Amino acid sequence: MAVAAGSVVALALTGCGGGGRSGPSGGIANDPAAPVQIGRTGGAQTTARSTILGQLDEALVHKAVENYRLSKKRAKGAYRIAGADLNGDGKYEAIVLFQGKDWCTKTGCSMAIFQNFSHGFRPISRTVRVKAPVEIADSVTNTYRDILVQTGGGPAPERRVKLQFSGSDYSRNAMLQPEVPLGTAVRTEIAIAETQTQAPSTVRR
Repeated sequence: MAVAAGSVVALALTGCGGGGRSGPSGGIANDPAAPVQIGRTGGAQTTARSTILGQLDEALVHKAVENYRLSKKRAKGAYRIAGADLNGDGKYEAIVLFQGKDWCTKTGCSMAIFQNFSHGFRPISRTVRVKAPVEIADSVTNTYRDILVQTGGGPAPERRVKLQFSGSDYSRNAMLQPEVPLGTAVRTEIAIAETQTQAPSTVRR
């Protein structure tokens, strides 16, 4: 059974909390991302475009996330996932936004990117202090699409920021990234909606 993009998965896991930057990951596609124009823009001229979101192999994703949470030694909690072809190689990466007190602070939660290799999914990136919505932009940095997320809360102002790929992983801390205010001329597609009711979802316990 496949997981639809933007689905919510509430599973027993332990975490992907703050921490270290993952090193270069062998097998990351070096070909430039396909020039697909996607998502939503303002104005009446908007036309339908291809989506880069897609379905994931449920069993493989859950196995990868479970292994990841065990390696981080975090408490069990829920997570939300979406599939998106971030590097234009025709395979869908798994975007995983963790939830729960062992994963989150007032300013956001941990988000991991799992790349789809021939033997299964493997984490290539982790970003902390992330809140939904998670949007995939049509702009590309080092062969991977930029990702826009919300961050902040509590004493820190909430902002919409851009995560970019460094060549080995995405930005580690969303709070430190440049702001992309709402209304900015950037075309995006929502991978994980702000609320669960904004996108088709399934809940697993």
